[in-house]
Amino acid sequence: MILALALSPSVDVTYEVAAVKPQAVNRVQRATKVAGGKALNAARAAAALGASVRAVIPLGGEPGAWIARELQRDGVDATVVPLEAETRTCVAVVADDGAASSTDFYEPATPLSSDAWAGIVAAVEAALTDALPAWLLVSGSVPPGIGLRDLARLLDQARAAGVRTAVDSSGEGLRALVGSADLVKVNRAEAAELLGADVPAEEAARALAVRWACDAVVTDGVRPGAAVFGGKAHRLVAPTLTGRYPAGSGDAFLGGLVAALAAHKTVDAALHVATAAAEANAAVPGQGRLVHPTGTGGDDDLVRGRRCPVAG
Repeated sequence: MILALALSPSVDVTYEVAAVKPQAVNRVQRATKVAGGKALNAARAAAALGASVRAVIPLGGEPGAWIARELQRDGVDATVVPLEAETRTCVAVVADDGAASSTDFYEPATPLSSDAWAGIVAAVEAALTDALPAWLLVSGSVPPGIGLRDLARLLDQARAAGVRTAVDSSGEGLRALVGSADLVKVNRAEAAELLGADVPAEEAARALAVRWACDAVVTDGVRPGAAVFGGKAHRLVAPTLTGRYPAGSGDAFLGGLVAALAAHKTVDAALHVATAAAEANAAVPGQGRLVHPTGTGGDDDLVRGRRCPVAG
């Protein structure tokens, strides 16, 4: 089982438009909503690939209630910690111009009270005792109200219980948590910020692995990335498909990677699953969604993930 600590959830909305016109009315051709935030995007991708996933998630207001309902549809078990404040909304705008990029608007993460943080800790500790997950996944920004040292201690507690930890963050959050991670997954820009130098993905992955004694994956958009597992270097091939919906592809990559590793796939096989999941994410609207929203469960529904299942 994979335990996803989703501290910064959001209602993720994708708007599709003909073109983005500043200071003008933009007519939306199609809108897609998912239960989002980086950790939930990764969790949804992992569940789509057959992994058992549980999310610990603070939610508030009607947006939070909507997310809880959507997670049930996504096959992600959720332990909800209630918030008084409403859960945020984030928007990605995709123009019909053939570019593999989107214009994104992210609201700040919903602040957490001390009671909410205590509830999150209790939920994680209960999962460590009752379910003993193979992985604890922490992805995204750390909201106000959580001490970074306290969060690092929670990851250390999981590691002491024999659970592997995966971290995908940036800035202060990444710097605080990298020492408590068994696996760090970042993009090249995040690696450069952490290392203090912008170097090729291969060099960045090696530096992360050596400096923090962890496994490391550095992605580089549509360019080849790199990984180091157990001191051995692995090259990530560039995506063969670049879809219109790139938002969430890094999250799908992480979800696919951890799902495959939890299923005891080899590192090379797990990296293949992760790359396929990222490509599948970019092919359809909705972050972390690997299935056509109008699909009926047939062979054509899963864009790429069905070519490399991780469970069963």
